[in-house]
Amino acid sequence: MVEASARDTLQPALLDRLTDNDPSRKVESRDERVVSRAQLRASVLRDLAWLFNTTSLAAEVDLKAYPLVERSILNFGLAPLSGKLVSGLELSKLEATLKEAILRFEPRILPHTLSVQGVLPSDPVGHHNSLSFEIKGELWCHPYPIDLLLKTDMDLESGEVRIEDGH
Repeated sequence: MVEASARDTLQPALLDRLTDNDPSRKVESRDERVVSRAQLRASVLRDLAWLFNTTSLAAEVDLKAYPLVERSILNFGLAPLSGKLVSGLELSKLEATLKEAILRFEPRILPHTLSVQGVLPSDPVGHHNSLSFEIKGELWCHPYPIDLLLKTDMDLESGEVRIEDGH
């Protein structure tokens, strides 16, 4: 059997590499130092949920004088949407905001494949002040990318964002 080179294997995200799930063990096997395609997909879903459920620094502090901070990990997250009404939001602006945040903070999604599309509820009365988005793209993976389809629901009452794998 041909073994993949180090360049071709999927490595966990930095946070996952720094997290020691079994501190009593001093050595990890090779299988524990690489991730499967399913694990990669799960970690991207987890990290996007963290991104969408975190309030950015720019929501609290004016960062216009600090453009590098504005574009850095210090500004991880989104402006809070809790307490807003669906009728007062522009769907296209929210799509652009989500796409920009993903492009800035999720490098595993290939930028040229990313699309964020707002999904209007079939029953506008029954949506209870929530928005849905469909996020499509491809995850970088060797030898070929992984298709990504995510269903995202934003509850504007609580501010909670839920992400589900659409595959």
